Amino acid sequence: MNTPITTDVAILGGGLAGLSLAIQLKRRLGDALSITVIERNCHPVDEAAHKVGESTVELSSYYFANVLGLKDHLSRQQLPKLGLRFFFRSEKQLREQPLHEQIEFGARVFPHSPSYQLDRGIFENFLAEQAQQLGVHFVDGTKVTDIAIGKEDEGHRVHTLHLASEARNTYQCRYLVDACSRKS
Repeated sequence: MNTPITTDVAILGGGLAGLSLAIQLKRRLGDALSITVIERNCHPVDEAAHKVGESTVELSSYYFANVLGLKDHLSRQQLPKLGLRFFFRSEKQLREQPLHEQIEFGARVFPHSPSYQLDRGIFENFLAEQAQQLGVHFVDGTKVTDIAIGKEDEGHRVHTLHLASEARNTYQCRYLVDACSRKS
């Protein structure tokens, strides 16, 4: 039996939700809290690998830009949206004319409260880098094999398997967060 690795918070899932939480906790509490994110996929993930063109709304854009401090990344690496667009065309135009030649109706200037089309591969790679720079222990390529929920002040245990090396580890934590994807 290996000696458990101690962390205050174990976040299971290193995608958008898990990494956002890790960054927010680190920005608010700094070194007062040790955080480990355990992710099954190996990083960096492929750009444009999944959910390409995922759209944010103004509230999530505000959260990413101002709460997490990622405004520069959003404006430089992601695509700002102009809001709702309407394209008017006949059935014949639909078949014969490219979209950029269609009649378009919508705003001509970007709204005061921005929103973005995200490339999740680029964004999640950036979030992983930011989390690690803030001191988050990021463990990728690792599958959670078992969880033991502790009673009272015992803490919780997370058992893992590194997929490439087949190394097994146990993490002892005060707080356990499930941020795994639907398929997990």
